[in-house]
Amino acid sequence: MTFSIIIPAYNAESYLSRCLDSIFSQEFEDYEVIVINDGSTDGTAVLLEGYASKHPNLQVLTQSNQGMATARNRGLEVAQGEYVLFVDSDDQIAKGTLWALAKQVSGEDIIEFGSSIYNEETRTITNFQLSTFNFQLCSGWEYFCRERLVPRAVHFVCIWQRAYRRAFLEENKLHFVDGLRRAEDDLFTTMVFLYAQRVKTIADSLYIYHVRATSITRSDDPKLDADSWRVQQILADTFIPMQGFNKRVIYQVLASNYINYLSKKGNTLTPTEWEQFRQVCVTPRHRRLYHIAHISPALLLFYNRLCSSLR
Repeated sequence: MTFSIIIPAYNAESYLSRCLDSIFSQEFEDYEVIVINDGSTDGTAVLLEGYASKHPNLQVLTQSNQGMATARNRGLEVAQGEYVLFVDSDDQIAKGTLWALAKQVSGEDIIEFGSSIYNEETRTITNFQLSTFNFQLCSGWEYFCRERLVPRAVHFVCIWQRAYRRAFLEENKLHFVDGLRRAEDDLFTTMVFLYAQRVKTIADSLYIYHVRATSITRSDDPKLDADSWRVQQILADTFIPMQGFNKRVIYQVLASNYINYLSKKGNTLTPTEWEQFRQVCVTPRHRRLYHIAHISPALLLFYNRLCSSLR
């Protein structure tokens, strides 16, 4: 069993050592680490040179700053391991992670595992373990439909809580959309579960996610909002024409995204997008909100504020 660990790194000098040390301290030996230096302007490149001189299984790739999606694709292009893990440069993997995975893997397309959340502001850690009812083998779409809308301490779409069989990704041409800097996880996760035939879950908390105030997922940037909307459009264009399987859960996700988009002042939809919004409204609540928004997005804003005040 071999693993490829792919790490995008942009100006990660202050925390990348913590990430790499958690990997190179693994007792399991059959793995490679691929770090993509995504146009860093700090000391990330020098730090990586030092690690590469000590660890022959570390491969460092360098590119101009293009974002995590493009960086991860670059890593996938050169990966050789049987299974792929994605690790963010400010996070860690737990002690014994690779051994725990190697003992459980038996040809599944996706292995999902628990994780821990470390809050750097409060310096507290919370373990998130998968519920015991998850531990049966199932198809990817069955798992997606069962788990996507369930409230979780770690959001379902986070890609680092899984190991992916590399041949499965290649056979189905599953990769990230180049240039995306937000919501790339959402798109990738949805598509891998659509195609996966065998998904296995294990109880172990194997990943340590660090919550930082400067995280890209917490920043307010119109360009990042545009990327989120681009992902919404890709998902709608992909799933609405498809037939022959249960689309209720993905439709609920899409309907909520349309509502959230229209709930921001100034946002509107094209005629095609309004029609897509109508088609994905499969719950009474979403149908009600669709009709309110279709009358006037301003009325939707008022309705949302009114509902919030009554809670």
